[in-house]
Amino acid sequence: MRQNRFLASDPTSKPRLIGVLGIIASTLLFLSIAIYGFTQRQSILPTTGITIPGLPTQPLVTCTTPQHTLGDTSGSIISAGQRRTFLVHLPSGYGVQPEPLVILYHGYSWTSQIMEHNSTMATESDRAGFVLVFPQGVDSPPSWNAGVGTGDADDIQFTRDLLSYLEKNYCVDRHRVYLSGFSLGGGMAYRLACTLTDQIAAIATVSGAYYPLPEGCHPSRPLPVMEIHGAADPLAPYAGNPDVGMAGVQNYLNGWLERDQCDTTSQVFFQQGDVTGIQWTHCAPGVAVVHYRVSDGLHTWPGTPHTTHVIDAGVVIWQFFSHYSL
Repeated sequence: MRQNRFLASDPTSKPRLIGVLGIIASTLLFLSIAIYGFTQRQSILPTTGITIPGLPTQPLVTCTTPQHTLGDTSGSIISAGQRRTFLVHLPSGYGVQPEPLVILYHGYSWTSQIMEHNSTMATESDRAGFVLVFPQGVDSPPSWNAGVGTGDADDIQFTRDLLSYLEKNYCVDRHRVYLSGFSLGGGMAYRLACTLTDQIAAIATVSGAYYPLPEGCHPSRPLPVMEIHGAADPLAPYAGNPDVGMAGVQNYLNGWLERDQCDTTSQVFFQQGDVTGIQWTHCAPGVAVVHYRVSDGLHTWPGTPHTTHVIDAGVVIWQFFSHYSL
């Protein structure tokens, strides 16, 4: 009652009240427009990559391939009339922009799962951000057609078909495709480097078993090559095994020095503990040949248990790969 009497007795109270209500209404209208504009800009940002001060920066999303589960998944294709399988490892950041692709071939009698657990490449994939694939060999025990005296499957065609499948169904950068392999898988990477050179940016092998190739090695261009080997390796001896036609490490390197148009001048760029790093850099433009020799190394992947930890093969392989693209 007291408030009503005050309003009735004050001739200016009504206009003041109307003014206050007008200010409140104007303020609400301004805030509504501002909020609408902010949400519209925010909804546009993730697909444009534009940076506006005060708003979080979002990377440009360019992947258009099907979505996949991150981490490890199994896949299969039909190649040369056979069902061929493989293991795919996707890092946590996958799916935004095309990522490099590394294909890692397992050793004789191994599986793709054993290769993953006995290397450090999956850890490096998560750290550096590249798609990692472990193909599965056939035969019993699993093998690769890596040259004279090895398996009989058409693993060259399998790799062609696998690359086509991965490039169609996964968000990978076709200019940054790399091959790696352990033991007989290293020999397989070697044969593929000689055959599918136009699709591969670089190769790196660990404890590789290198056999004569029935078609010879005739890459269509010089190719960056890394080789990691233990000098005490009993299964893929550093000096080779003439009884089965397995080449020695230096023979393998000499072949690539010739193909890559390198002179024979080498440089020791790393020396620590039991590991010596040697490189040949006076080669064709944009190409190098690199070798890590582990003086007491056995048939193992450096960086895993029961072997040297002076280097981690996964780390140095990716450092090498990351310098090259088609």
